[in-house]
Amino acid sequence: MVMMNVLIVGCGWVGTYVATHLLEEGHRIWATCTSIAKAEQLAQCGLMSHVVDFDVADGYPDVSGTVFDLVVVSVPITRRDARDVVERRFDRLCAFLNRLSFRQSIFFGSVGIYPKVSAVITEDTFAADELDDKLFRGESMLRSAFPDINILRLGGLFGLERVIAKHFAGKVCEIGSETANFVHVEDVYGIIRSMLMQGSRRKTYNVVCPEHPLKREVIEVSAVKYGYGLPAAFVDNHRTAKVVSPDRLLADLGYRFIYRSPLHF
Repeated sequence: MVMMNVLIVGCGWVGTYVATHLLEEGHRIWATCTSIAKAEQLAQCGLMSHVVDFDVADGYPDVSGTVFDLVVVSVPITRRDARDVVERRFDRLCAFLNRLSFRQSIFFGSVGIYPKVSAVITEDTFAADELDDKLFRGESMLRSAFPDINILRLGGLFGLERVIAKHFAGKVCEIGSETANFVHVEDVYGIIRSMLMQGSRRKTYNVVCPEHPLKREVIEVSAVKYGYGLPAAFVDNHRTAKVVSPDRLLADLGYRFIYRSPLHF
């Protein structure tokens, strides 16, 4: 792959993984984050880092002189965020991106955009008014401002130090009967590389493992593999068989998952 200029906006855990691997391949990486400590950490890794908080109406770094081959947007929307907070955050984000020149862009969304129903869910299963209001608002604001942007609706993210079993060791687990819609960070990176190679534009993809065991099974396998204790008990309060399908991604990209099942994480 030819040397690229890449900007990661909101360089958290996944963004840092992507950035360090792109650096190893010889690309030049810029990144924004929300704290000085994080910016210093990213700089030590070899990134050109800047502190930017889109919840604050301060000035933004001037990187307008660079043409970016790829911009990855990983600005989160949380359950705690009010709709007006999301709108202001993404207004400022769009204003920042509008100052830049870039050829390809990707936004990290979430499969949490879909309602909890027992069904196989594709990107087009639900009408807009059936999707999570705040998550869809963020996606739609970016898509309206940048029609070519690709949206990756990520499943639950694991890999490296993120091990599901450690969150439930010795605790009561109430989600064991739910279907797992997870993805390994290595596959997120692999999918981004595949989209770069194919020049993807205007795509919306569910990014989850093709196989969907129960979360209880994943936790039990993870506990044995990584040496964590099992949950104190499994309480079946939730039995939603929500299965998010990555079939569109598989068909379009011909991508082969490194981890087809979260049982292999």
